[in-house]
Amino acid sequence: MNATFNNKRWGYLLSLSFPLVPAIGWTLGNATGMPALFAWYTVAVAFVLLPLVDALVGTDQHNPPEQEANALSSDAFYRRLTYFVVPLHVGHLMFSGWYFITLDAGWIAALGVLVSAGVVSGTTAITTAHELIHKPSKHEQWMGGALLASVLYASFKPEHLYGHHRHVATPRDGSTARRGESVYRFVARSMLRNPSRGYRLAAAALTRRGISVWSVRNEMVWWSALSLALIALAAVLGGVSGVLFFLIQAWFAIVLLEIINYVEHYGLQRALLANGRYERVTPRHSWNANHLLTNLFLFQLQRHSDHHANGARRYQALRHFDDSPQLPFGYATAVVAALLPPVWFFVMHRRLEQFDAERSDADLRHA
Repeated sequence: MNATFNNKRWGYLLSLSFPLVPAIGWTLGNATGMPALFAWYTVAVAFVLLPLVDALVGTDQHNPPEQEANALSSDAFYRRLTYFVVPLHVGHLMFSGWYFITLDAGWIAALGVLVSAGVVSGTTAITTAHELIHKPSKHEQWMGGALLASVLYASFKPEHLYGHHRHVATPRDGSTARRGESVYRFVARSMLRNPSRGYRLAAAALTRRGISVWSVRNEMVWWSALSLALIALAAVLGGVSGVLFFLIQAWFAIVLLEIINYVEHYGLQRALLANGRYERVTPRHSWNANHLLTNLFLFQLQRHSDHHANGARRYQALRHFDDSPQLPFGYATAVVAALLPPVWFFVMHRRLEQFDAERSDADLRHA
């Protein structure tokens, strides 16, 4: 196996480390006598420390050699890493819920625990769910659905698979941000529109097969039941505080997911053809990022260009394309930049103009 990919193989273990960060914050808060400060430790790691180290580590544009791609994709090691996320996420929710309920350091500290839990759920659980729901095996799809149900966003599964991947980079896609649209407007629009669209798409898929929407074969029935069961479990274990923790961490996780959606396709559009259809999806319709550290943490979610062009390709085999639009930073930095619209527009509109010019030149050369 190529040495670069052998090294990355073990680097993906970083993706399993993030659910442990809140426990480190709790430990440091107790050791220093500053629990309120270290309640925000996970947020600082995600959006201060990680962007700095990500910039220092730099990018990795290596692609798996074609002769090794099949072996890399079928290597069970990489699949098992995603499976481990499920018990880790359950443990994270249990610990963070206990942390929230027992913490006695004021509302700012309590908010820090909630935001931190949502950040972990939004990165580790949802990122892994995204990887799993694209795979053909039933057990992977069910694990992905269960992870989404744990953040009350199982509707993401049908909406993402049947809606977003079909209509990406067109006005019909609720998960593609328009040029000039702020992240705040986008998140509000997508959170209001996408859940109901997910349920409608799941129902439509059943109707086409002649199956009742209320059939036990409707996966959304099961995911909704699982979400309700988890809320009930939170009530049993933690009372009102337990339910508040579960609901609010899920809300922060969903917000983070939609911010990432904003980053992934901001301002990109597929051309409308003379026949009224849009051009096929290519690596030019998603922003790509080759920042090594954040790719290891996120199961290479940032190689989003190849993912949209080849949705079933496993994370370890995703490729860099020179002609895809490139983000100037990894997702950890992009989230912070997106939350500051003047900064985001200044950086990204320049990138869009440069990419549009390069694409026009390439189209002319191939005409």
